[in-house]
Amino acid sequence: MQIIISTVIVSFVVAFILGILLGIFQKIFAVKVDERVVKIREVLPGINCGGCGFPGCDGFAAACIKDGMPAKGCVAGGAKVKQAIEEILSKSEADA
Repeated sequence: MQIIISTVIVSFVVAFILGILLGIFQKIFAVKVDERVVKIREVLPGINCGGCGFPGCDGFAAACIKDGMPAKGCVAGGAKVKQAIEEILSKSEADA
């Protein structure tokens, strides 16, 4: 019985240490995402149709910020999405 109890205690201690290490590594190796890309991605319809020339909405959102892709590139979203993307891009230019 003592072997089982010591095994459980050692397992909990190892799990606790690994949890702390994972938390530390999460902070050290965090990837920062541009907030504007996230906002554009939320506006897009999310159907990943490829009509814009990118394999998905994530690629189109990133291209709008990095490569200056025009807001009219999202064919599936229509005029509402185009207007929302233009508002996000104009706000980001005003902040810069």
